[in-house]
Amino acid sequence: MLLIIVKTDSPEVSKRLERMLEGLELVPGVYLTWYPRDKAARAVEAVKKNVVKQWEERGKGPVFEAALLELCEEQYKEVRPMARAVIEAVGAAMLEEMERLLVNMRSGKQGKNLLGWYRDLANRYQKLVNAALALDIEPTIIGKLKNKWKEVSLEAGRLRS
Repeated sequence: MLLIIVKTDSPEVSKRLERMLEGLELVPGVYLTWYPRDKAARAVEAVKKNVVKQWEERGKGPVFEAALLELCEEQYKEVRPMARAVIEAVGAAMLEEMERLLVNMRSGKQGKNLLGWYRDLANRYQKLVNAALALDIEPTIIGKLKNKWKEVSLEAGRLRS
């Protein structure tokens, strides 16, 4: 496991790095990832090059500093409860969002907006489930999410037909 600590004054820079890595943001600017160190380092380097390019083109740009720390098993055990809490919090919010999406789908509303919402939710759901699997964390919220996701997927299938 890697812990990536990012210092930036730009939420866009932070989000860009988050999109390039598979992992969890434990607290703002601190990411836990299971990516191999070389892939994580390449992602950090790509973000850094983009920041440098902004500085060269405009004479100003965001602050960006990053540190990659490999965690030993003992260190990961210390961080794991934080990862579990993030998975539970994100999962609970996602469960509520799935319920809202179901209500909208069942109300007879049609359109690209609902299917777009569904696709976005599908991506975030998959990332959360992957994180839980990779980190070997399976709180009860994951089981509830899987059951609710089946409902959402069935309803989305009905919308498409």
